[in-house]
Amino acid sequence: MQRDLGAIAGQVFDVAIIGGGINGAATAREAALRGLKVALVDAGDFAGGTSSRSSKLIHGGLRYLEQCDFKLVHESRAERRTLLTLAPHLARPLPFVLPIYRGDPYSPLKIRSGLAVYDLLGNLGAADRHRMLKPLDALRLIPALQPQGLRAAAVYNDSETDDARLTLEMILAAAESGAVVENYAKILAFQTSSDGLDIIVAEIEDRLSGRRLELRARYWVNATGPWVDHVRELLPGFEGTKTIRLTKGTHLIVPALSPDHALFAAVRPGERVFLLLPWHGYALLGTTDTDYEGDPGSVQPDLQDIHYLLAALNRILLQPLAISDVLGCFAGLRALAIEPGRSPSENTREYRFHQEPGLRNFISICGGKLTTARALGENLVNRMAVHLGATSSPAYRSRTTLLPGGNTGPLEDFVCGASEAAGKRFGIPAPVAERIIRTYGSRWGEVLEPIRKSPELTQSLAGTPTLLAAEVVFAIRHEMAMEVSDFLLRRSGLNWLAASLLQEAAPRVAEIFAQELGWSDERREASLAAFRVCCPQLLSKTEEVKG
Repeated sequence: MQRDLGAIAGQVFDVAIIGGGINGAATAREAALRGLKVALVDAGDFAGGTSSRSSKLIHGGLRYLEQCDFKLVHESRAERRTLLTLAPHLARPLPFVLPIYRGDPYSPLKIRSGLAVYDLLGNLGAADRHRMLKPLDALRLIPALQPQGLRAAAVYNDSETDDARLTLEMILAAAESGAVVENYAKILAFQTSSDGLDIIVAEIEDRLSGRRLELRARYWVNATGPWVDHVRELLPGFEGTKTIRLTKGTHLIVPALSPDHALFAAVRPGERVFLLLPWHGYALLGTTDTDYEGDPGSVQPDLQDIHYLLAALNRILLQPLAISDVLGCFAGLRALAIEPGRSPSENTREYRFHQEPGLRNFISICGGKLTTARALGENLVNRMAVHLGATSSPAYRSRTTLLPGGNTGPLEDFVCGASEAAGKRFGIPAPVAERIIRTYGSRWGEVLEPIRKSPELTQSLAGTPTLLAAEVVFAIRHEMAMEVSDFLLRRSGLNWLAASLLQEAAPRVAEIFAQELGWSDERREASLAAFRVCCPQLLSKTEEVKG
C-alpha cells in the first residue's frame, strides 16, 4: 500500500469515504469486498484520532447490561467472536477480574446474574465463561488488591487489541480489494449537482505538497468521528445542526499489576467504572467520560483526569500508586450520537446514520465503538447498495475474509513456530521475533524481508530492545507511514507508550524516513518536532505535578 493521491483524479467512485478511523476503514473494506469502487481520504494519518486513543478493547460492554442495552451487548459479543477469527493477533482474549467490596453499587449476586447474561449473549466457549472467586482466591490471583472489605470477585473474559493496527489492517484490506486510500488529504469544499440534491465533487488538498485536486463520487460517507459536524459545515446549505456529542476519555500509563489479567471495578461514589489493562509490560488505566467542547485536535489530559483515575484505582490497591508512578497519559474523544438529557456515561454507544436533509447521497456516521465497526460497515454498505442500485456481491464476505495479518490459525502455536523460523531465517532473537509476530501476524516475514539486503536493519531502536529499524522501513514502503509519529504512535504496535518511552528512538526513525523518502534536513527536523509536540501534550501535566 503506497500513497498516490493522483490515483483519485479522473475517476468517479461509487463511494467516497471521508475519515480513516475504524468506522471509515471498516466501511471501505466492506464496500471494496463487495465490488464497489471505493475511495477513502483522511485529513491526517489513518487512526490519527479516536481510533488510536481508545481503551484497546474488543468487548461487549458489561456496564451496558445495567442500561438494558441488550442489543448493543449482543452485537458486540458477536463481533468479538468474529474478530478473533479474522485477526487472531489483534483480538487477544483477556480475562478480567472484577473485585467486589463492601459499599460497591453491586453485590456478588448481582454480578453473578449479570455475567450469566453476558455469557448467554456470546462467548468463545466453555473456557470463556465467567467464574466467581472467594476473597482469598482473588488475592492469590491479584496480590496487589486491597484485602480489607473484599467480599468476592468475578473473572470474565473480553479481548484486548491494538486499536491503531486494527484500523490500519482494515485500511490495508480495503486497498487489497481495490480501494484507493489516501492519508493527509483534506476536504476543502463540496459541489452539488445542478438540482442541488447530490454531492458530486469534493475539492481536496494534499497536506504534504499543497497540491489540490477533485474527488468525484456517487455516494459520500462522513466517517470523521469528532470532526463529523465540522465536515458537515462544508456542505452547501448546511443548516447548523449538531449530530454528535463529544466526551473525553483519558488513559494513564502506569506500572503493571498483573501481566495476564485486567481489572474492572467501580468508581465511588457514583455508577462509573474503571479499567486497568496489561499493555507491553505496563498497564493502561482508564477512562474518564466528560463532555468536551473544544477543538477536537487539541484534546489532552488534565490534572483532574489524572487525580480521578488514580483515586479510583487506589481505592482497591494494597499499595496505592502516586503521581510519580505515572509514565504517561493520553486522551481521545468519543463522538456519540446525541441523546438529550443523559449523562456522558449513560449516552448510548450505538452507531446511527444521519442522512443529510436535502441531500440524497451524503450520510454521516454518529457514535459507534471499535468493537462494532465491522458490523457498522456491513449495515451501511447494505444501505448504500440500495441507493446505488448496485448488486454488490458476494454479500457479507467481511465476516469471513481474514484481515491481512490474520492467517495464523491458533495464535500461540503460530507464534511458537514463526519465532523459531524468524531466528533461523533472519537471526532475530526470540523475544524480538515474538513481539513482531504478535504485532503483524502472518505478515511478519514481509516485515523482516528487507534485512536480507540490509542486515543493519536488525538494529534495535533506542529505548526498546525489541523494536527494529526494519519495521520503520516496512511501514514507509508498505503501510503508508509519512511522518515519524505515523510509525511510532500508530504502526509500531506500541501506540502512545512510544510517546512516553521512545523519544530517544525518534531521531533514528527520522533518519530512516529521510533516507527512504529523500527528505531534506529541514523536512526531517520538522517531522521529528511534530512527534515531540505530541509528547509534552501527554506528559507536561504529569510533570507539572511531579515538580
